[in-house]
Amino acid sequence: MSSQEQAVFDRAHRYLNRAGPRARIALWQLPLVLAIVLAALASPAGWETAPDRPLVLAGLVVQSVACVACLAVPWEKYSDQVALAIPLLDLVSIGLFRNAPGGLLQGLGTLSVFPVIWIAASMRSGAWALAVCFVAPLIIASPTLIDSIARRVPAGANGALLLPILLLIVAVAIRAATAGLRLQERLLRSQQAALRDLLVESLSTERLLTATLDAVHVGIVAVGPDAVPSRWNRRFGELVEPLGWKLSSRGDAGEAALPVFAEDRRTPIPPEQRPLRRAAAGERIDGEVLWLGQGKDAVALSVVARPLAGPEGGAVVAFGDVTALAGAVEDKAELVRTVAHEFRSPLTAVLGNLDLVLESEAIPQSDRLRLEVAQRSAERLLDLASDLVASSSNAIPVRLEAAELGSILSARVDAARLAAVAAGVRLSLEVEGPLWVRVDPLRIGQAVDNLLSNAIKYSPDGGTVTLRACQDDGWVRVEVRDSGMGIAPHERELVFERFFRTSQARRSDIPGVGLGLAISSWIAERHGGRLECDSEPGEGSVFTLLLPAPESAPV
Repeated sequence: MSSQEQAVFDRAHRYLNRAGPRARIALWQLPLVLAIVLAALASPAGWETAPDRPLVLAGLVVQSVACVACLAVPWEKYSDQVALAIPLLDLVSIGLFRNAPGGLLQGLGTLSVFPVIWIAASMRSGAWALAVCFVAPLIIASPTLIDSIARRVPAGANGALLLPILLLIVAVAIRAATAGLRLQERLLRSQQAALRDLLVESLSTERLLTATLDAVHVGIVAVGPDAVPSRWNRRFGELVEPLGWKLSSRGDAGEAALPVFAEDRRTPIPPEQRPLRRAAAGERIDGEVLWLGQGKDAVALSVVARPLAGPEGGAVVAFGDVTALAGAVEDKAELVRTVAHEFRSPLTAVLGNLDLVLESEAIPQSDRLRLEVAQRSAERLLDLASDLVASSSNAIPVRLEAAELGSILSARVDAARLAAVAAGVRLSLEVEGPLWVRVDPLRIGQAVDNLLSNAIKYSPDGGTVTLRACQDDGWVRVEVRDSGMGIAPHERELVFERFFRTSQARRSDIPGVGLGLAISSWIAERHGGRLECDSEPGEGSVFTLLLPAPESAPV
């Protein structure tokens, strides 16, 4: 059955269900009544003498009784099978009409098709329905059949037998069609029940999801491929609506007018670079911090975005309020900067006075050695203060220029050679050809200094430290390899955090505060690269500084 036919059937079924039993039975009876009326209008000669022919008059009485019963009997009080008395009365009336003397109404036998359809479609027992649909027309045609046999007229006998056979075929077809419709109806009802259950479950899940999302203190919003919010929780509305964005699934220009700033709280983020647009374009965002709003009411938000799989696209973006944490970090950074500044001022004075004292030739050699130790210690403290200042802010300034990396690395190896000799470490440099890069030579030198210093410090039993540089697959690789104590696997991911030192380094009393690798990692990121670590305890470490390779060397 096509979808259009199914729709027609559904509409008819709904109409019949809304109508009462009497109306439904009257509708079943109506086609036969109309057919008899049309037959009377088309051939009035057979009906004019009805009062003089008892069979025609009896047929009219039986048909009238059937019509009155359709509307007068309270069918709703009885089983639906009781109503089959009406088509049986119809068959009786048709038999009386057809077999009336004169043969003028013999053609009305074909009207048996209407009660046959009714019986075939409504009787519960298929065997009884087919039996009635064959036997009743056979009884109606039997007078003609008997007369034709008696007069030996084969054509008349064949014609009389044809009526019950054809009506049996019609009954079989109606029965099969009704069975198919009933099967489809049961299937449709089961599907409707399943859909109702799914709807109830979906509504329950929807309420649970909404309550869950509204309970969390994180703003969550789902956007389509056009970056227009389609769903959001209560917290997201609390974040953006006070700033003028009236959320609507139709989308508006409110999001573009929001004051959104980068982590430094000064740099505005244009609309096309904001998290909703980037997430809708398929970008993953992990913990990026931005500021929403200005002044004392500004809110620091940590953004996490995940694109939605599937052809529809879109993404889900979460905004966590980290204002208190950002304030604590800023307070900590300010404290570090203040302490470092307070360290640098007296240290600069100490170093200046030590330089003046060491210029005197009247100082005994033993005292000179002690003053030089004090000078180196003061210089180390000054370097530590500089590192603390740098670590207090991620915004390390970088000034890019074209430079030959080999010369930078050679200078750093020369600077570290004295410390390597003092530690009993052999220092080697391997550079594969001239390597032109676009970097800040000062910052890259600072990063390499930190890596070499660590490699030498953490090789207390001597060994070899190798600085190697090469170009590989669009990257310039700067590797610092040592044969020192190595790093445990569970500490490998933590070495780039500020102030972190491995347990082995702490047990060995190796000096340091855990800032060198963090600063080197930031420098690598400012150049568009990264710093990687590969290490095993007791087998040494390899730190790899990856820098983007330029498309061509400068001429």
